[in-house]
Amino acid sequence: MIRNNGFTLIELVIVIVILGILAVTAGPKFINLKPEAETATLEAIKASLEGASALVYGKSVIKGNHKVAKRFSPPYTSVNIGDNKGLNNDGEILIGFGYPVGLWAEFERLVSIDQKYKTKAVGTNFSTFIIYFKDKVEPTAITDDCIVYYRSPSSVGQRPTIVVNPCV
Repeated sequence: MIRNNGFTLIELVIVIVILGILAVTAGPKFINLKPEAETATLEAIKASLEGASALVYGKSVIKGNHKVAKRFSPPYTSVNIGDNKGLNNDGEILIGFGYPVGLWAEFERLVSIDQKYKTKAVGTNFSTFIIYFKDKVEPTAITDDCIVYYRSPSSVGQRPTIVVNPCV
């Protein structure tokens, strides 16, 4: 009598099904995609900030004040974005060298973000703000993880610095 060594087809199918069930239940615990998803969300916010900055810069070039530093006393360095808000409820947004100042109270008139984010001013003279997830620890510097920050230009010809620090 010849005896075959090996698995039967049914045994092979059962083993594959068991391995599949283990992979589906245990896999997500070993593959954490949340940091990548959060970083991608911050990248989308960065793109919104870049787009809004470019639109304001275009208005500034048309107005001819794209080479003027920011001024927080009259006459303000500003362009009109037509929302009837701002310091005098006249639609003017404060700019420096053609781009919005690093003040979230001004910038939120250009970009809306979800309630799951918070903002924080850093630096001096309204130059920089940070956007971060409100369920995370509040960042203390622009070098912290899982943030996007905006820094307004400090001289003619510069563009704003808009950087995403990846989530880990």
